[in-house]
Amino acid sequence: MLLKLIIFAVVAAVIYRFVGGRLPFIDKKKASDEKHEFGQIETTSECANCSTYMTEEDAIIYQKKAYCSNECLEKSKKR
Repeated sequence: MLLKLIIFAVVAAVIYRFVGGRLPFIDKKKASDEKHEFGQIETTSECANCSTYMTEEDAIIYQKKAYCSNECLEKSKKR
């Protein structure tokens, strides 16, 4: 009986490693957390003033709108 449990555990560990160390029905990660062939996938935002796209990391958020630079932010405030 113990030998059957050990064999079952080894087979389960091999299958777990074969699927990449995560089980799709248990480990649900966001798409932004998954790796791309060039690195991590970054989400982009469009500037509310000049329509330039930039990463959300580089964006300046003001009143729930994204801006690419302080210039665009100041121009938007003057309107």
